[in-house]
Amino acid sequence: MADPFLAHRKQQEAQHLAKTSGSADPFSSLITVELNITELCNRKCVFCPRVDPEVYPNRNLHMEQSTVAKVAADLAAAGYQGRVSFSGFGEPFLNKKFSQFVRVCRKALPLNTIETNTNGDFLKVETIKEIFGAGLSFLYVNLYDNKEQRGRFDELMAQAGVDQSRYRLRDHWVGATQDFGLNLNNRSGMVDLHMEDSRSPADLVGAPCYYPFYKMLIDWDGNVLFCSNDWGRKIVVGNVLSQNVKDIWLSPEMRRVRQRLGSGDRSVAPCDGCNVVGTLHGKSSFELLTSFYATPAS
Repeated sequence: MADPFLAHRKQQEAQHLAKTSGSADPFSSLITVELNITELCNRKCVFCPRVDPEVYPNRNLHMEQSTVAKVAADLAAAGYQGRVSFSGFGEPFLNKKFSQFVRVCRKALPLNTIETNTNGDFLKVETIKEIFGAGLSFLYVNLYDNKEQRGRFDELMAQAGVDQSRYRLRDHWVGATQDFGLNLNNRSGMVDLHMEDSRSPADLVGAPCYYPFYKMLIDWDGNVLFCSNDWGRKIVVGNVLSQNVKDIWLSPEMRRVRQRLGSGDRSVAPCDGCNVVGTLHGKSSFELLTSFYATPAS
């Protein structure tokens, strides 16, 4: 089943391209900075590694505000035009400092899109008002239980005074026959989807992947993973507490990863076990960085 949310993401990507049109700055290839601010989640979805605590246990680990401030300052100094997404591997609202994080990012990045995903379990009128008051641009609520949830969340948003254009409700309760309303993937081999028609990593041998060309994931401890699908944390390319975000994005480590995946080489873990197509977004970033790497000065 096609994910209708893709159209929204495509629109955001087009808006980013409009803002950076004509730029030869390789840093403008970065469209999304994703922050994993907590290792806690109160749910265990069947399509998530958390379904098996032996594979991915719940851990009471959280990003500090100083880390968020460092990232925001680095992005502002680099003239970052993309979006900041609080999502990652846990439920953002389980970090008690979440609204403060949004406020810090908004102060440093007044014009950027700041968004979050949530399962909605902790949303109340006061919570919604607080997070939007801190500077959130978009709130994406994943509905896992039933279609009746839509009415409840629409009412909550209305009571909080949030315009319908500022939030989206994503129907994941529809079940496996409709891929849970997602573009399902195996989280770089960390979860068995138990679906006969599930795409195999073998089907993607030789196919390029654009993820490391347009998205950065910063883990709770400041580590930067090469890909937001690397739930097993196989490849760490830097740490924002000791390095500049732009330097990490344009580092030799990221260059090696990109040149490998750009040529369709998925033989290195975790890519060898991953079934993400990886080309739904990021083509322009791929082209920009490929051109940059072809210049002698790079």
